[in-house]
Amino acid sequence: MRGEAMICKTYWWNYSLLILLGGVLSGTAGGADNPSSDTDLKTRGPAGTVKIAPEPGGATPKPASLTPQTALKSLNFKVNYVYRPGGQGVLKPLVDGSVLNSGDHYKIQFTPEENSYVYIFQVDSSKAIYRLFPMTSFGGIKVDNLNPVRAGVTYHLPAKDKSFQLDNIVGLESILFLAFRQPNQALEQQYEELLKARLAKDNSKADNLQTTIKSSFKTRGLAAIVDDPEKKATTVQWTSAESFTIPVQRLDNLCADCVSMISFDHR
Repeated sequence: MRGEAMICKTYWWNYSLLILLGGVLSGTAGGADNPSSDTDLKTRGPAGTVKIAPEPGGATPKPASLTPQTALKSLNFKVNYVYRPGGQGVLKPLVDGSVLNSGDHYKIQFTPEENSYVYIFQVDSSKAIYRLFPMTSFGGIKVDNLNPVRAGVTYHLPAKDKSFQLDNIVGLESILFLAFRQPNQALEQQYEELLKARLAKDNSKADNLQTTIKSSFKTRGLAAIVDDPEKKATTVQWTSAESFTIPVQRLDNLCADCVSMISFDHR
């Protein structure tokens, strides 16, 4: 694994954009219980466009709360990151330090062990932050990937029979997985304000908001993804006509001020 892809580095956020298989990705970036409308305004998203209805006169966001939950047990998930070179052939596990190429396809699947609130982000090579979960639609297809996530329910990103595709902008990529027992309203508000700043082309405000959000990622813990000790398998649906059975991976002991992150080299 290349040294700069190590998660302990401070330059981990220099990554490139993702694009959705078969075309542009679009979706809403609403909050947990009241997602924004997928009509009205558009801005860049992880693979194309994100739609959001702005709220006039929104207040300046507060720093995201990442208060340790010392009295509670940590959160656990079954999680798999998988990819296919060029969108064809053998399915491979996407792990920290993997090397992918432009045109490769990948997707994310996770199952919570208890009800919780999940936030998954992607950061590109220009340091721009985009949220992959929660979202209500991708490419005009309603997926309703919303918070709170339910125990025992399997969630698929971008959708059960869809996958992401890497574009031609190379660099280091990163996916970050955060989870809480309660909605992180400050983090949700920060992201909504970031989208509004982008739509208004207020680069200074957008940069400040992204710096604030990134501070939520620099926590005391980076939770590792490990093989399931019981050697269980899970089925990953790649398209409506194709699925794969692969070993289950686990994301264990994810605390309220911890982040799970995988980084890979996009060439």
